[in-house]
Amino acid sequence: MNSIEPLISVIVAAYNCRDTISKCLESLSSLDHPGYEVIVVDDGSTDGTVELCKTFSGVEVIRLDRGGPSRARNTGVRKARGKLVAFTDSDCFVDSHWLKELEKGFIGPDVAGVGGDQVSPADESEMGKRIQEFLKISGFVTRYIQTEAAFGETTHNASCNSAYRKIIFEEIGGFDEAQFPGEDLELDIKILRKGYRLIYNPAAVVGHYRPGTYREFCRMMRMYGAGEWHLVRKHGFFRLPDFEPFVVAAGLVSLFALLVVYPLTWFLLLLPWPVLSLWFFLRTGSLGRTIRFILFFLIVLTNWNWGFFTGSWYRPVK
Repeated sequence: MNSIEPLISVIVAAYNCRDTISKCLESLSSLDHPGYEVIVVDDGSTDGTVELCKTFSGVEVIRLDRGGPSRARNTGVRKARGKLVAFTDSDCFVDSHWLKELEKGFIGPDVAGVGGDQVSPADESEMGKRIQEFLKISGFVTRYIQTEAAFGETTHNASCNSAYRKIIFEEIGGFDEAQFPGEDLELDIKILRKGYRLIYNPAAVVGHYRPGTYREFCRMMRMYGAGEWHLVRKHGFFRLPDFEPFVVAAGLVSLFALLVVYPLTWFLLLLPWPVLSLWFFLRTGSLGRTIRFILFFLIVLTNWNWGFFTGSWYRPVK
């Protein structure tokens, strides 16, 4: 970081993240880039996060009352001096070439945003590494983690690893401060519907810590499901996962009705699992990992749908 006019403003929304924010800020202070600034927007932490952030020189810290990560990021953008605004999360750390790789994606004036890849940190928990691997394998459906290996256009970049032209970010109204989670997905929906493009560059890498327990993973999936419900209410059905809860519900109702009439058809409940197991086995090459991924799949299927169908009155809070 230096005092020249920044080309990029890096914004980190923080909340009670004392255990991970140091590694995040250390990585940001070591970026190989000629001009950038770092703005941490604290969302009402109570664990000493603010005091810790202030020990890092060159980091601007803004403190807010609790209001959610969307408001925190929007506040950071209003303070930003760069023409590009980049985002990462407080539980992430970035590669030294991260900003340069994000910049490479702005290949034309119609490119509004660029994102990159997420990997497991070396010191990640075993549970976190397993979740990361599962999310990567299933990413072709969810788009939560990109699966492409090549530079090119995309429909969504996660807010833990993305950058946008500030002028376009402001034009579309930034993050919806009433939306969480899924605020980054909605931002990209608005960008694409305005006719702008999004680019994915796998060389722009962040390490991202994942939930360390099954309970935390279940909670995360319920939150994502609830966030998706609110997006569907606002924007209609816009991607494949939006149809899945209704397909599953219709299938279960139909199957239950069939079982009432023809009880011996119970074996139909078993049909999807050999196919799914074979698919996971072909991707992993391991029976143990296949069994584990079936468990993760069940966690996602039940908890994401639970969050989706209760999303009309269940409002997740980070």
